[in-house]
Amino acid sequence: MTTIEEGRAIARLVDYEQGLVSRRIFSDPDIYQLELEQIFARCWLYLGHESQLPNRGDYINVFMGEEPVLVVRNRQGKINAFINSCRHRGNRVCRADAGNTASFLCTYHGWTYDLDGKLIGVPGHQELYHGELNREQWGLPQVAQVASYKGLIFGTFDPDAPSLDEYLGNARWALDLLLEQGDMVAVPGVARWRMNANWKFATDNAGDMYHGNITHRSARIAGHRAADGERTPELFENRRRSIISGKVGRPGIVMLAEYGHHALGVYDDDDPNGPTNYWKRDPETAKRLGPLRVRLSRSNQNIFPNLWVNTGARELTLRQPLSPTQLEIWKTTLVDRNAPPEARREFRFFSNRHFGPAGMFEMDDGENWDQSTYGTRGDVVRQYDLNYTMGAGHGEVIEDELGPPRIEQLFHEYAQRWLYGNWADYIAAPDWRHIREHHKRPKAGMVL
Repeated sequence: MTTIEEGRAIARLVDYEQGLVSRRIFSDPDIYQLELEQIFARCWLYLGHESQLPNRGDYINVFMGEEPVLVVRNRQGKINAFINSCRHRGNRVCRADAGNTASFLCTYHGWTYDLDGKLIGVPGHQELYHGELNREQWGLPQVAQVASYKGLIFGTFDPDAPSLDEYLGNARWALDLLLEQGDMVAVPGVARWRMNANWKFATDNAGDMYHGNITHRSARIAGHRAADGERTPELFENRRRSIISGKVGRPGIVMLAEYGHHALGVYDDDDPNGPTNYWKRDPETAKRLGPLRVRLSRSNQNIFPNLWVNTGARELTLRQPLSPTQLEIWKTTLVDRNAPPEARREFRFFSNRHFGPAGMFEMDDGENWDQSTYGTRGDVVRQYDLNYTMGAGHGEVIEDELGPPRIEQLFHEYAQRWLYGNWADYIAAPDWRHIREHHKRPKAGMVL
């Protein structure tokens, strides 16, 4: 385990005030191990959607950091989560991605566990163990806390972590932009693919509107469009030129929330009558979301540490760490159970062609993250920090009756500095008590 002094030294590799981040944090194996201990073993992590577990005995196989975890609906209908590793020799007790079962049997020696993770069967318990093995003490290790927010299932290994509602804080306001659009359910199947990139570069990208008009130019020229019926290549080209000239005209907001979460929202300049904007024309939905959220056409959100929520494509995307220089992406698409058939088809189609494993935008982003990660590995290049200074000192936090603390700007690096500043807080903190007392919080009147 890393000492408090070592953690504080690593945290200083992020200079939040100056907007500088050391390249070391993206490829150093010791820092990666510290992230698994200080972040992924302590934070609330997204596990799945309740609609993926409709029946008793349903399960999904997921990961929390590098820990394999089974999420199960037990016989009483409660959702449990426990580590998918037999207490006898460590073999996985379930290898299927999802399914329905009455129990989990380890294929190595036959130890069997129920839907609560309790050890209920041991071959030769009387003859070989002489009845002396206390099965109650050898159940599967439990995830300390499991809770849901409007269908999204989260878990944390830390029993001292705050409640899920406290952890999400104002990020719930942004999540509701997606979750309150209708009766949201997961499209069957989870798309999974790997990239040679550090997980933080993918997370960093969630708050980056600066790259789109450059990185994704070829996709737009090829005719790619958003699910909301977005625009023409000519309009996209005009936006690109406005970025280069410094005349950034596209309006939007960034919302910074407790514990490292953030969300970017784009004000609606798209076709309000498009098939996927049907929910905005429902008076009850509009009233529920309020005037500010109804104005937003889409948002990119990051629930710290690694859940990206894209409301435009209705995607829940995990950036699962595999090593300092490799990640696996897990993508789930949500649809409104009661949406018009045309809208349901459009969302599914757009999700695959946009940010799916063969998506036009995803390939662009993946190449950037790959090369950015490679650019942090050399001993010489590590002497040069990465620059996250865009907009520093020019973003005033406002808060009013329309929504939580936010900045009325779209092109900046406030979200990235917020991400890495909170990352440093977790790395340096000895426990959750320290995090709760000292983590960064946005306040009205702050200038970031």
